[in-house]
Amino acid sequence: MSYPSLESVEPILDTLRDLSIASGPSSSAGNAPSAPLFARLKAVNRSSNAATASRREITAEARTKINETNLGLQNLMYERRYLEKEIEKCRSFAFIYQDVPLHSLEEFNALAPGSLRGPDAADDEHQLMLNRLAFELSERERLEAKRRSLAEERDSILTETKNFQAEVDKLSDPFEAIEKLTREVQQKIHALVPPPPTVVTSQEESEAEAEATQPEDDPIPTDLPNSDNPSFSEADTPRPIESS
Repeated sequence: MSYPSLESVEPILDTLRDLSIASGPSSSAGNAPSAPLFARLKAVNRSSNAATASRREITAEARTKINETNLGLQNLMYERRYLEKEIEKCRSFAFIYQDVPLHSLEEFNALAPGSLRGPDAADDEHQLMLNRLAFELSERERLEAKRRSLAEERDSILTETKNFQAEVDKLSDPFEAIEKLTREVQQKIHALVPPPPTVVTSQEESEAEAEATQPEDDPIPTDLPNSDNPSFSEADTPRPIESS
């Protein structure tokens, strides 16, 4: 569809101007030649109106598309801002693994299996942290199993100790009965036999009694062998001890 342009209208306007000047302002002789020109102007006007309406529709469609595009862009911008805020929250979030005491990197490299110490984990910090957490979990599970085993062993030893103590307590019952019977017998004997009389002595009498009870010194023998005694011999004479 072709639309009228200004160049197509200018010749018609020039012709009408010339006819108007040639016929004069009060003359009606120029109406007949100018009728087709007015018809052409009306046709151009209708064409221009149709072109304007068509352009208006095209412009409305384009505006609608632009508005839809702007709306989509606004939604994307809003989603972008939302995602940026969520990313910032995630980066500043205090994860629980940050408070978990982990083995140091040296201990991890020394104790962890080879599957957790691959070259991929060394280059990727995220994978390295996941491997350290997995190793920490396995170590804690191993230690927990060992703790339970030791706790069961401790409980078993405590049970055996309690049973042994119960047996010992059972063995001590007859001795306690014998001790109780002995005390009862002693009480009956003390009740039947009067206590011995108490003798009170002075200090001087006590010292004299103590001296009387002490044994006397052995007398020195007088019948020692000598040279006048015929039974005396040189073999019986004590010899001096030679100093070495």
